Amino acid sequence: MRHRLVLLALSLSIGVAHAGKCVDGGKTLYTDTACPPGWRAAEVGGNLSRISPEPATEAANQQFLKKRAAEERAYQMRLAREQNEQARTAGLDQCATLARQMRDLEADYAARRSARLPEVEHYRGRYFFLRNQMERRRC
Repeated sequence: MRHRLVLLALSLSIGVAHAGKCVDGGKTLYTDTACPPGWRAAEVGGNLSRISPEPATEAANQQFLKKRAAEERAYQMRLAREQNEQARTAGLDQCATLARQMRDLEADYAARRSARLPEVEHYRGRYFFLRNQMERRRC
């Protein structure tokens, strides 16, 4: 009789949660919430005891998660810096290309000083276009 009372007291003191069993084809998922979409509920025999982690283990888990989040933030910041650097480098390459095109245009125009008016307008239009491109890229 005494053993039965002890066993009854122990069984009442242990946290017992009714688990749900979900199946999808040949896969089985045990959860303490509703089954996910696409899964169907199945009968679970008996009870499932849920044991909370030790406080030290929980603290170590939280520290690990904080460290992981800090590493992820550092990675995202490094990635953003690298992308900005690539964009800046690409912009410098474009600036150099635009500057070269302007020099070529000026040299071509200087070689044709006696150009007719429509050609002069064409050179002027291309020159202003290149200059505006350089201003937009802050060259």
